[in-house]
Amino acid sequence: MSSSALESFAFWTGIATVGFTLVGVLYGGLYFWVSSKTRSLNEDTGVADESKTHVLTGAIFPLQQPANWTGKISVGFMAAGAIFGCLSWWSSSTVSDMKEEVRLHFEREYAARIEVAESEVSKARQKTEKALTDAAAANKRVGALEMKAAGLRERTAQAEHMIKAAEAQSEEAKKDAARADEGTAKALADTAAAKERAGKLEVEAAALRERAARAESELMKVKDRIKRRTISDAQRARLLQDLKPIPRGPIKIIAVMGDEEAGRFAGQISDILKEAGWDEAQVSPGIFGGNINSFEIRIRDREKVPRFALQVAQAFHSIRFEPIIVVDRSVAEGAIEIVVGMKPDSE
Repeated sequence: MSSSALESFAFWTGIATVGFTLVGVLYGGLYFWVSSKTRSLNEDTGVADESKTHVLTGAIFPLQQPANWTGKISVGFMAAGAIFGCLSWWSSSTVSDMKEEVRLHFEREYAARIEVAESEVSKARQKTEKALTDAAAANKRVGALEMKAAGLRERTAQAEHMIKAAEAQSEEAKKDAARADEGTAKALADTAAAKERAGKLEVEAAALRERAARAESELMKVKDRIKRRTISDAQRARLLQDLKPIPRGPIKIIAVMGDEEAGRFAGQISDILKEAGWDEAQVSPGIFGGNINSFEIRIRDREKVPRFALQVAQAFHSIRFEPIIVVDRSVAEGAIEIVVGMKPDSE
């Protein structure tokens, strides 16, 4: 039986207790009055003469039976009042125990949820610290690569200078050989050696150019990996143009707690949505237990997707920010949530 049903039962048994007790008291009073009248007549019978005694006896007899029934009814109602009182006490005690059990269960569940939330916050902080450490290491690697690339550029310039000098020497040797009319073996040998040195220098310069190109490519990849997500002025104008005609619907923006880059990007999205007419598009931090994509649009039911959700997703798709549609039963019906997670290395 539910708590509300027991409370109702306790209330009505209490009312019944009061009612039966009251009726028992009334019948008790009536019984007392009839009994007192009967005793008075009995006393009069004892002192009256024979003719009056016969009359009083005839008056007493009809009063005795109602007096007896009145006494029995009074006892019955008082007993029923006592039984209903016990039932009322039992119901009230049971309801009190049930409420205490519910309170203890709620406190245990609340404590468990607090513990889980604290665990998630600790994990989020650890991930944030790891991301910051990785960013510092990436910055250090970028500095080292830039120094290495500068050295490679310098070596490439030196190699190109040597190639030009070798080419000049080769041309000079060719001229000397032509002037000697190809008659001197030494000139031919010098020319061959010069050509061989020029070929080796060209091979070495080509290798240096290739290494410099690889270093430049690796440097660009590292810079792109640590670059913050941002919406350019041109993309902002295009996004506003696509968002303003869309019918308004409830939008909530959530950024992963502890990630500064995600918070900045979510703030930029919030500013654009507000300018497009979504005044309630505020950014709030969030803690998530599972894996979060870098950019999500969450809906409640895939069978009842809000029309404006697809239009908003298409608007972001037009500026090459492609959100992933995710079903989340915690989202309010008819609303969407834009979740901004950590920027992956591939972006």
